[in-house]
Amino acid sequence: MKNMDSFKGHFELHAKDSLLAYPHYSKLVIDEDHAGAILKDVKVYEYLLMFLLLALSGNPFFTQKLPIIVTLASVIPGYYILANKGKNLTYRTLFIFVFFIGYELLHAIMFRLDYTLTIIKLFLVLLFSFGVVNILKDRFVKVLVATMYFICIISFVFTILCYVPGVNKFLYNLAAHLIPLKKDYNGYFTPTLIIYTFYPGYFSGYYSFPKNAGIFWEGGAFAVFLNITLYFYYSTKKIVAPHDLFDKVSIVFIGAILTTVSTMGFLALATILTFYTIQLKSNFKYGFLILSLVAFYVAYHSFDFLGSKINEQLATSGQINNRFGSALKDISDIMKRPILGWSHRLEVLFGTSVFNDSAHRPNGLTNFIRNYGFLYFSVYFYFVYTSFKRMGEYYNKAAVGIALFGVLLLWIVSFSELIFDTPLLKSLVFLFLVYYPVNVSDIFKGVS
Repeated sequence: MKNMDSFKGHFELHAKDSLLAYPHYSKLVIDEDHAGAILKDVKVYEYLLMFLLLALSGNPFFTQKLPIIVTLASVIPGYYILANKGKNLTYRTLFIFVFFIGYELLHAIMFRLDYTLTIIKLFLVLLFSFGVVNILKDRFVKVLVATMYFICIISFVFTILCYVPGVNKFLYNLAAHLIPLKKDYNGYFTPTLIIYTFYPGYFSGYYSFPKNAGIFWEGGAFAVFLNITLYFYYSTKKIVAPHDLFDKVSIVFIGAILTTVSTMGFLALATILTFYTIQLKSNFKYGFLILSLVAFYVAYHSFDFLGSKINEQLATSGQINNRFGSALKDISDIMKRPILGWSHRLEVLFGTSVFNDSAHRPNGLTNFIRNYGFLYFSVYFYFVYTSFKRMGEYYNKAAVGIALFGVLLLWIVSFSELIFDTPLLKSLVFLFLVYYPVNVSDIFKGVS
């Protein structure tokens, strides 16, 4: 009995911290104006924390300065952990740190390379991601949705300005000179004002329209983070009628995804809408699914960035390192080292430390498996699945279905972008620590 009381007290201490950190939870779930509720009561420091997490995950300036910025940013979680005397450190948290850092040590031994800077950077990324999750607690999804919503609104303004003669070139040149960036091996870079990144292809005349990149390095990357956010947003809602799918928040996200003109972004969006349409409680869902399939078929054969681009990449996959060509080469390498991988160091597989055309393999899913092997891949997605399942239980959803679909969505969006080493994707392994499915008093009801 004493042990039971001890266990109960320990569980309540952690669970109540999580539940009390989200005072608007019941309103968020049952409020008819769900979109309005999820955008309310987000504090300035929460916006800043989430923006920093997103910027470190994909803004050109922040990613180029990642070691310096993440070192400074890690002061925040460091102070938080010390102030709370390590209360939020559990054996699972320690396992995550030890496993991911230990894996880099293993690769250092296997390939006899100096991984010191890699290990330090990874530790700081994990520390910052862990800190953001624990500071925001179960407000994480709410703050992510609200932050991305305003990033979308700002991106719409700048995308429109890109069509205004004189103003567009002024802003583009201002970004290029105000925040100078390193060019890649092709001499390519994307000028950014931090709150918006410009698409060079439009300004060079190669494309007749600007691709909306938001704060990220390209439109495809913005589409990745938008689809992930839309998945989280729908996971917080009770979807029974069509208007639940299309409120002001989801319409903004869907509109932003379309303005990215991203092939994989469009396919991921179609997958999300199909998955959540099936949950509708009316016969409308059958009509909507049929309409969606027809619309997708027409769009696939009408827009160059869909059918034509996919067919072209499939046709040239044997000669070019496009998404499909990269996958084929990665799979060949994976077969040689399926368990432990090749590491992400270029020297191991490509014999050079300089990034070049042959090392450019943009398929994020197969690249992830090639670099780390199926052991790392399995552990990472075990924690991601657990986090998504906990989140589904928290919002009273079909947790297993929500979690499995979330994992599938990450596989889909990563097919065209290298995302799994970003701070936001690392933070997903910690979400299960702050989302508790039910009120603690219900668990121990009747226990004396």
